[in-house]
Amino acid sequence: MHADAMLLEKGDLIRLEIEPASRIFRLREMYWEKTHVKARVRKRIDGCGADTLTGHAEDFAALLAASDPLVQKDELIVGCSLVVPEDKDSLNLGYYNSHYPPGHATILRKGLTGIRDEARDRLRTEMAAEKRDFLRAVEISYRAACEYIERHARYADEIAGLEADARRKAELAQLAEVCREIATGPPVTFYGALQLFQFTRIFGGRGCIGRFDQWMYPFYRKDIQEGRLTRETAQELLDCLFIKLNYFGEGGVNNDSLRNIALAGQTPDGEDACNELTYMCLEASAKLMLPEPKLNVRFFHRSPPALLQVCCRVVAKGVNILAVFNDEVVVPAMLRLGIPLADVRDYCNDGCSELIMGGRGTIQFRVHDSLTALTETALQAEQQPYETFDDVMTDLKRRLIRFMPEDHGNNHAVTFPYFAAGIEDCLEKASPSGVRYPISGSILAQVGDTADGLAAIKKLIYEDGTLTWAELIAAIKADYDGYEPLRQMLRNRAPKYGNDEDDVDDLAREITDYFCDGVHERAQNPIGHGCKRAAGLMCFGMHRKKDLPASPDGRRKGDLTASSFSPAVGMDRSGPTAVLKSVSKVDLRKASHGSVLDMALHPSAIQGREGFEKLVALVDAFLTMPCTASLQMNIIDRDTLLRARERPDSPEFRTLVVRVWGFSAVFVELPRALQDHVLARTEHGLGG
Repeated sequence: MHADAMLLEKGDLIRLEIEPASRIFRLREMYWEKTHVKARVRKRIDGCGADTLTGHAEDFAALLAASDPLVQKDELIVGCSLVVPEDKDSLNLGYYNSHYPPGHATILRKGLTGIRDEARDRLRTEMAAEKRDFLRAVEISYRAACEYIERHARYADEIAGLEADARRKAELAQLAEVCREIATGPPVTFYGALQLFQFTRIFGGRGCIGRFDQWMYPFYRKDIQEGRLTRETAQELLDCLFIKLNYFGEGGVNNDSLRNIALAGQTPDGEDACNELTYMCLEASAKLMLPEPKLNVRFFHRSPPALLQVCCRVVAKGVNILAVFNDEVVVPAMLRLGIPLADVRDYCNDGCSELIMGGRGTIQFRVHDSLTALTETALQAEQQPYETFDDVMTDLKRRLIRFMPEDHGNNHAVTFPYFAAGIEDCLEKASPSGVRYPISGSILAQVGDTADGLAAIKKLIYEDGTLTWAELIAAIKADYDGYEPLRQMLRNRAPKYGNDEDDVDDLAREITDYFCDGVHERAQNPIGHGCKRAAGLMCFGMHRKKDLPASPDGRRKGDLTASSFSPAVGMDRSGPTAVLKSVSKVDLRKASHGSVLDMALHPSAIQGREGFEKLVALVDAFLTMPCTASLQMNIIDRDTLLRARERPDSPEFRTLVVRVWGFSAVFVELPRALQDHVLARTEHGLGG
């Protein structure tokens, strides 16, 4: 019997509530009180001034040397942030992009000392100047990291000697032992692995996390098997870490932070990767009701049924930080890039929803507005009206070609030595450019709005003859001012994507096929290692897209645009099943950079056993149809959100977290424009 099934039979698969008298409850209160922000220290730090890898490493070492240990009350996992230089330009640590994860698996496997010693040993025989610069920088960085952690061990010993409470004294002594464990060798305990992960995070790996339950599970399993750890103690340590993942150095808004964890899915050899730690991560998020980290749960045809049940329990609670990924879409999509199957099965997502190779790759991308291209096509008709609708499509496709570049973007080099050494192949090649799978994404946004605009043109101009090009162009140029009846005709008398209407869904498919095929044909992605050019269907910063000019779907400048591959805002009027049917008509296995569907449900739709079962059925339908690579759900009560906006300082709304695009945030901490976009999304029921 599978382990998750046995747990489910016990009825205690995960706990959804936090104990008010617990350490975790107190630590969460401390987070809300921002005690970690009050502890921030600013100092003058003089950098070496050398723009070389060795120079970056020396500046990193200076930053760590100036940063004092901090252990707050009740903490088991320590480390909040490093010291803040008074002059932000005094140090140059090099480049690392938090959209892709550090090489956590490599760092945990080799340990800080292992990477340090490997670089030092290779320096003895390496003659090439550039490689020596890299290896010297790695040795300096990892030596400084060991010394920084060793200072935490000494500090924990020091405060343990002053502690009167016997239990806390023992905890501090254990903390000192754990810090020495990872300062002098690779971690051998679950506690040590969690603490090393946390230190890597505050060293600068603050964003994307990757397959946390895969590289952490061996430490957990070994401790459990050898009797050093109980599940309850391990859960407490994990909860402590998840609270830490909500710490932001300057106390800013918990906004687009990129802190995505990938869970479950399959192993490189195609076996089920779900394990006990998967469920423990789900439990931590469900109990804490905090915006970090975002959980991205992978499913494939052999995923255990209990995993879907538990994920839906978390979603139903309104945590709104969980996204579902479908390996049956993702794996074929990423194979188009020429990445071997075993590596593809080990994928994760980046800081949002793009598909990447965690610890083996980097990522860069650009988002392109399909709606702008459609408006250009429409205005072109002023010079020469299109004879047929096929001519309209030909012109639009011609404009989409500019979104299909043949080059692979900018330099993917990781010049922050600590993080470069953790990315597979960089240390072996002694090069910051040794990344195995650099991925450059071309992402097409607003496909739903664009399909709606095309459907309106096709029906009203070419089929019904109730609209002329001259009338449409005049209305667009006037931003529909004085053309409200025409605008309402565009909005309400033509089919809309997301309502299971073939006429418009076929247009969404045609646009998607053309774009994705075009990106891949021009890219000529190599088999195996090397730069990859991928096609994606999602979007970010939707609130900023309000500045796009008026478009043929009846949208005015300032109106919201669709989120990712979702229907246009407010146009999905036939319920969530119809949305899934529309999306499933598009072959999203062509979108090698990922595709995202956002869906909002009203809390009343999932109440009671019947409502919950309908939620499970909806997610199962999303997976089996199949639809996009990922599904992001919000359980939204518009009235509650409006009350929260009126009383943002009320403790009642501290845990009111909403999914925005590839990230989640506390609703009251969002900019008003983002709040508006969340409020505008359709609330679905689950009738039928």
